[in-house]
Amino acid sequence: MPWRPEYGPNSPFTGDERTTIDEIVAALEGSSVPAAAQVCSIIEDHFARLEAFGDLLSRFPSPLGRHRLGSREQSLTSLAEGLCRSTPANFEFRAPTRAIVGRALDMAELNFYRLLGYACDEGLLGAEGAALRAATSARLREVVYTKLVEEVLSDIVSDATVPGAIRFRAVYALAQIWERRLTYRTREFFPLLEASWEARNRVAVVGGTLLGTQEMFGLFREGCAPEFVDYFVRPAPSDDEVAAFREFLFGATAEELDSLASRMEREHLASAPLGNGAGLCPSLAPPGADAGTPLYEFFRVRYLQATARRLAGLPGPKRTAEGYVMIDFLARSTDADLLPR
Repeated sequence: MPWRPEYGPNSPFTGDERTTIDEIVAALEGSSVPAAAQVCSIIEDHFARLEAFGDLLSRFPSPLGRHRLGSREQSLTSLAEGLCRSTPANFEFRAPTRAIVGRALDMAELNFYRLLGYACDEGLLGAEGAALRAATSARLREVVYTKLVEEVLSDIVSDATVPGAIRFRAVYALAQIWERRLTYRTREFFPLLEASWEARNRVAVVGGTLLGTQEMFGLFREGCAPEFVDYFVRPAPSDDEVAAFREFLFGATAEELDSLASRMEREHLASAPLGNGAGLCPSLAPPGADAGTPLYEFFRVRYLQATARRLAGLPGPKRTAEGYVMIDFLARSTDADLLPR
């Protein structure tokens, strides 16, 4: 009897995810590749673990509810107050357990989609295998986007230099993720960021004069949200905002770009390609690469560098381009816009 996925009430898989999984399993069942049966059996085992993980997550208290322990009461307001007193060093210790377990679920789901990608390579042939692998990559990126948005918001909450009202709103936005982890999709809440990440993932970085003109046109061509670019090309952005945007365009830190610009001036170069031993990465997704790791590293390197500058008082952008845009979005929002419904 062929195995078919059965999705429980707390399944971490919804919508397009279920369609992709079902199509891959059906294709493997009909595949003539000798390894297909073994691959399908391994998928079945991992699928069962993910379903159990969804059930586990559902058993932890909601961050939206009111919970009493003797004279103590926990609510979304008290949670926000506590998190807004956090720092990058202790945020994890103040976050609710549901948030921590949810992050682990994201990583487990991300690894499951990696497995499905390998399954397409090992158990399927031709155009069908390539199409299903592309679908798996799209599902994997969706998980990465949720993880990235959560990190952008967590950084804002734990940053004492951000106004308190904006930090509270960031907690409300985080509560959406923590409460709806099983069904949360970035495109529903922050489509501007998802569209920008999708476009950046497809843009070929040239470098050239390091002005970023070709890269900006590439972003627009690939569907980047205009509001994202508009924020950085508005009249009189700060030097740090411009530097953060250049990091986003070129996939390199401000320090690396400054070093390359100095070399160009010193050697009288009109332009310079990225890469070639300069420590810069001209492409996020070379053919056949893991669809999630380069994208996450692209953000994470910039985030760690920005956090280090902020904590040590060093020159350069103190947050990522995504962080600057998110703060602007939260500043223009109201509490009611972000409170979970």
